[in-house]
Amino acid sequence: MKYKVVLSKDYLLNKSKYIEDIKLLYQDDTNKLANIDNITRHLDFIFSIPNSILVLLYDDNKLVSMVNGYEYNSIYHDFYICALFTKKEYRNQGLGYKILKHIIEEIKKYSPNKIISGIEEDNVSSIKVHEKIEFINSHLKWNEIEDGFPENHIGYIYKTKL
Repeated sequence: MKYKVVLSKDYLLNKSKYIEDIKLLYQDDTNKLANIDNITRHLDFIFSIPNSILVLLYDDNKLVSMVNGYEYNSIYHDFYICALFTKKEYRNQGLGYKILKHIIEEIKKYSPNKIISGIEEDNVSSIKVHEKIEFINSHLKWNEIEDGFPENHIGYIYKTKL
């Protein structure tokens, strides 16, 4: 398996290829996150701002997992990770853990103050992966952690060890 780290310029130049790969990743998945229109809008948004990252994990030429993040506060260098997704037949193999660790290492290159992630309360597998990586449940909703996060996911915070 091979990681592909996509930054803004690469995404903008090769957007159609990445969106096609993501369509195949989501194909036949009933998970509510597997919505190509939503992820396309989301990626267009994050790549319109500096310090955005998309990490893709390929098995040969087949996209099997992805996650993205961006610097939402450039003054304090605070980052947000979201849209962790693994193809159904590749789940429960530790790929979510590996790709999440990979994006954290990429984000650390920017010397972040903190990294947050929002998780739906019923997404037990994602909660376990985040806690294994030492994200801490803030017991707050996103919008209680930072302004501008309107969704009511549980806020998880990864305190960077710099």
